[in-house]
Amino acid sequence: MFSKPISLVLVYVITIINIVVLASPLLAVIVPFVHVDNNAVIIEHALFQKIKFGFLLLCFIVSFLMLIYLVLDFLFGFSVRTSLKGCTRYEKIKDYDFLTDLFNQVKSKFGQKNVKLYIKNSEEINAYAISSLGSRAIVLTSGIINHYLNECPDPKKFLYALRSIIGHEMSHLVNKDFLPTFLIITNQKITNLVSKLLFIIFNLATRAVSMMPFGGRTSSQLMRDSYSVINFAVTFFNRFVVYNIYEFLRRTLSRSIEFRCDRQSAKAFGGKSMALALSMLGESGYYTIFSTHPKTKSRMARVENIKISDAIVKPQFFDSLSNYFALMFLMVICLYFAKQANVDYFVRIYLQDHEVVNRKVAALWHLISRLF
Repeated sequence: MFSKPISLVLVYVITIINIVVLASPLLAVIVPFVHVDNNAVIIEHALFQKIKFGFLLLCFIVSFLMLIYLVLDFLFGFSVRTSLKGCTRYEKIKDYDFLTDLFNQVKSKFGQKNVKLYIKNSEEINAYAISSLGSRAIVLTSGIINHYLNECPDPKKFLYALRSIIGHEMSHLVNKDFLPTFLIITNQKITNLVSKLLFIIFNLATRAVSMMPFGGRTSSQLMRDSYSVINFAVTFFNRFVVYNIYEFLRRTLSRSIEFRCDRQSAKAFGGKSMALALSMLGESGYYTIFSTHPKTKSRMARVENIKISDAIVKPQFFDSLSNYFALMFLMVICLYFAKQANVDYFVRIYLQDHEVVNRKVAALWHLISRLF
């Protein structure tokens, strides 16, 4: 029940650590100005405030760019299009007409209208769901369809089993199981971009320091060496300690998510059909981009006695709440660090100095106020 909230908490832990990795150049810059006296580390207050401001600004930039990326992906759906390379809408492939009725039944039972079904020409026995905030799709490989045809000579049982698998993937979509992974990918893309920009700025700073007449080259080299050591240590800790712990916890939590998807598909189309579908997948089931599946026998035992429910299958309450909280939390973080870094102050100063922009923003705000 709490797998999704815990997964999203882990995502934000990874996000914070990635920002700490990004801050390596800031830490390296202050090394030449740090003094040790009587086992106490001494740094000038003014310099400390500047570094603090830089870190807060960095947190704001990362969270703000993440929000921008999410909005753009919602509008244009480029992440889903990238994931669907090599896949074809089933309507465009001959001999897959039988999927129309199956897919419509699944969409109706889960109350979803805008999900698309794709076929991937691959011998791999697999099915998975792809989604972003704006686009959603389910992909079946030709391998899993052919596998079910060979394993299930009864046409009705073949259709029931395939429908249950599609229902399982639809459960991933309605519960937005993609969100933790999507946020991690978004954070990695943004931190990689910001890291490259910071490294360029850091190189320019070290070159400027090296031109100082007294001790410039020594200070510049010390900054470079400090950056190498700090970046290596933080990156090593992140990659080999934090990431492995995150993966272990994610895999453990994902099993309960898979059980939930099996259960919801069983409620939609019957536990016997879901158990039949699972029985033909072997010991370990099939791979999904969301998680590692638990053993097939364990999954079958949990669903085979579930009766069909007439109700529309809806997302679980805690999953919906955690999804909403995760996105709202990102907005709150962005606004908090904007305030702490005085971004709002600089924006007000800019608007005051640009009367035309100020009038347009005021007019836009007045329009929004009247609409809402």
